[in-house]
Amino acid sequence: MTGMRIVVGCMPDERGDDAVALAGVLARQMGAGLTLTYVQPESLPGTGVGAVDAEWSGYLRAEAAEVLDGAARRLAVVAPEVPYDTAVHAHRGSGRGLGELAEMRGAAMAVIGSAPGGRSGRVAVGSTADQLLHGSPVPVALAPAGFAASVPYRLTRTTLAFHRSARSVATLTCGRMLRDRLDTELRLLTVLARPRRLHSGKQHHGVDEQMLQSVRDQLTADLEAAADALGSHAPAACELAEGDDVPGALSAVDWVDEALVVSVSDAGPLTRVFVGDVSLKIIRAAQVPVVVFPRGARLDAWHV
Repeated sequence: MTGMRIVVGCMPDERGDDAVALAGVLARQMGAGLTLTYVQPESLPGTGVGAVDAEWSGYLRAEAAEVLDGAARRLAVVAPEVPYDTAVHAHRGSGRGLGELAEMRGAAMAVIGSAPGGRSGRVAVGSTADQLLHGSPVPVALAPAGFAASVPYRLTRTTLAFHRSARSVATLTCGRMLRDRLDTELRLLTVLARPRRLHSGKQHHGVDEQMLQSVRDQLTADLEAAADALGSHAPAACELAEGDDVPGALSAVDWVDEALVVSVSDAGPLTRVFVGDVSLKIIRAAQVPVVVFPRGARLDAWHV
């Protein structure tokens, strides 16, 4: 398989269904091929007896074949026209193993499902996502729980969660890059979680409102400046979402069939994803698939 490639973490459950469904939609829309991937343990923890090792290896081969066959059947329903191959990769950590394989294959993106037990329609960050979000060499797409139950044929909008920072230019570049590959509308979204009252009593209410309005004005100006920086090549709508907290702010946002791009923190390893507190809250509260771009990762595969 040549051209752009997306690796998808396959599991024998609903989260695997969601990951394959999202990967199929993205691959079809981006003109990419898929690598259906199963990450299995490196070796048998135990005595190392030959017969036991052989039995364990046989079990792993059968399990991998079953998982990947199931993923291929699901892909045939969601996006039968998308070309794919399969891979089995051994690693102690499923997320680190998927990121490692993505780098080895020169992939543009890794796709996984939500952790078990999460709320339907939301992304629950488990150990696999945590490993990827803090160590992936490629962008990571996370499918919300239940995504496979109602799969859109295509995504119609890319929303970029934007906040002015030292990485604003890089953030806008990543958002525009995904928008261009998906060929969608673009929206810039800033989340304002209203701070707790600094003062008590009615006599201070006007001061608090004045301070909050000043923040609104600044964030609105930042959004408009970011939209201007994108230029006519990628005209963007701007929206300021406000609430008592991040989930409250996002619950008032109008969502369509879209992907949400979340910026990474300015802290953390220079060449790896590091999701800050606000970004993590946005990921968990999002009602659509989320794409996180790592800092410092090579994006050559996005220009194939």
